[in-house]
Amino acid sequence: MKKLTLLLVVSLVFLLSFNVMAETVTVEYWNLFGGGDAEFMDKIVKEFNATHENIEVDSTRLEWAEYYTKLKTATASGNGPDVAICHVTRLPEMINEGLAVPVDSAAEKVGISWNEFNQNILQGTEKNGKHYAVPLDTHPLVLYYNKDMLSEAGLLDENGKPEIDDYMSFLKTLKEDSSAEYSMTNWTKLTAEGHYRFWWSLYNQLGGKPFLTDGEITLEKDKAIQAINYMKEIYDNDYSPLHSEYMENVNLFRNEKAATLLTGVWITGTLESTEGLNFGVIPMPTMLDERASWADSHTLMLPYSPNQSPETQQAALTFAKWVTDNGSLWAKAGHIPSKNTIKEDEEFQNMPYRMDYVEAADYAKFDKAGSHTWGIRSKMTTALSKVWKDEITPEEAVDMAIENIDRLISR
Repeated sequence: MKKLTLLLVVSLVFLLSFNVMAETVTVEYWNLFGGGDAEFMDKIVKEFNATHENIEVDSTRLEWAEYYTKLKTATASGNGPDVAICHVTRLPEMINEGLAVPVDSAAEKVGISWNEFNQNILQGTEKNGKHYAVPLDTHPLVLYYNKDMLSEAGLLDENGKPEIDDYMSFLKTLKEDSSAEYSMTNWTKLTAEGHYRFWWSLYNQLGGKPFLTDGEITLEKDKAIQAINYMKEIYDNDYSPLHSEYMENVNLFRNEKAATLLTGVWITGTLESTEGLNFGVIPMPTMLDERASWADSHTLMLPYSPNQSPETQQAALTFAKWVTDNGSLWAKAGHIPSKNTIKEDEEFQNMPYRMDYVEAADYAKFDKAGSHTWGIRSKMTTALSKVWKDEITPEEAVDMAIENIDRLISR
């Protein structure tokens, strides 16, 4: 009788333990993806859930414009998600405000290996020797080109790649010797940050120092002015339209009115679906001294939560690991996967276009101004817009930007 009782007790404990282990952990996941990105991310979440019996990722998509306000507010009040998308340039702001937590301990338990990631991307997730997010991708500016128009102008090599010895001369030849209305197009709405992204790329091609170093402004005025003057030459020569909305400039390329399109890798899927468009893509060309391109990176961070259990943390990072391990799925949206190992993946290698620009991740230049990054972008964009409206000179624009940035960081 005692043996039977003991057996029943052991069986009951086992069943209770099994039920605890088998109980599904729900992970609340917030993201800001729209358009084609949203479609691919929905498929990724669906596939993860289908292959993980004890984890259910509940995905919530918020509008891009309001995303960070809602994420910060919800997290600060203790009602944030378990895992969230965060741009690597927004991460310092979240860390400094105590809204992001280190992930190293939980990451180790689920088998995340940091040395598998592109180190240029990974370094943006670190502070004081700790990792605060898992990098998902990087999305730099790249140059899409219309093969037919470049062929008209004699600017394709034997491999069908653009021949660019001097970029300004390249644009001049396209204008004179092709059927394109514009040699290139890029996001040039005055109040938007497309100008900033182009300027930041050129400034870094000149080897410019960061905006801030140890809290002090270290922007190099001469290089900042040189980058503006280069852009101004492009606009003054009508090589690129000056006041185009984002999709307007994309459609100039899709409708074969622009020979090249300078924008982010995220548009690859849209261009692939454009019937009859004969295009190629390369990393952003070296227009000035050295290779560099504006870029940002999506990461998966764990927002601070006073009540989040270790099990939920591990489940959230299991999701992050799976998404990055299966980076070829996200690469279908056009983004460059964060893990170097994905470049060896046969599925990724067989995708058109992606291998043509994957190396751009190695010289992507992220803004590194901490919590002030996006505020500085806005100040610089405002100053640039006044140059394009001929209200101030490039020299005055840089002085104006520095003055406003100094006021911003002194608050």
